[in-house]
Amino acid sequence: MKVFIASSANNNIPRDYKEIASKVATILARKDYKLLFGACDQGMMGETLLTYKYEGKKVKGFADITDAETANGLELDALDVFPTTFDRTKALYEAADLIVILPGGVGTLSELFSILEENNTRKDNKKIVIFNYNHFYTSLLNYLTRLYESGFITKDLLKTFVIVRDIDNFKTYIDNL
Repeated sequence: MKVFIASSANNNIPRDYKEIASKVATILARKDYKLLFGACDQGMMGETLLTYKYEGKKVKGFADITDAETANGLELDALDVFPTTFDRTKALYEAADLIVILPGGVGTLSELFSILEENNTRKDNKKIVIFNYNHFYTSLLNYLTRLYESGFITKDLLKTFVIVRDIDNFKTYIDNL
């Protein structure tokens, strides 16, 4: 199984978010999921990479052309480079069996919305987990509910993902896959 973990590449975030990324990566690495990686060694993404490498697991990088030089300097087992972030996100989506959305900024939100739309449109039924750590995504989830209630999205889109709130919920979900 292959997992894409979307998360922040910003180093200026509280340490507990980086710890959550490491704990999520540990659970998945020990379940022998191969990591599909956004090819950045900073922030939560960096913690994910370090954890996977510590666990001795395979990591395949996906970078857009602007990040290719940085990605080439990382300890990756393979690297694919794409012309745009759109192409990179599409490739990550297509390659993943499981997608985990951790807290993040605009890039993570872009990946989340692209992934939700693609999964809903294609009816791929990929497993998508939104990790609502510390209520990070509560406002967004409320907004998605409002979109549904207003008729802008269907209930099908809301059924394309599951929400976990803490590491115990996440581990239980992964154990039951």
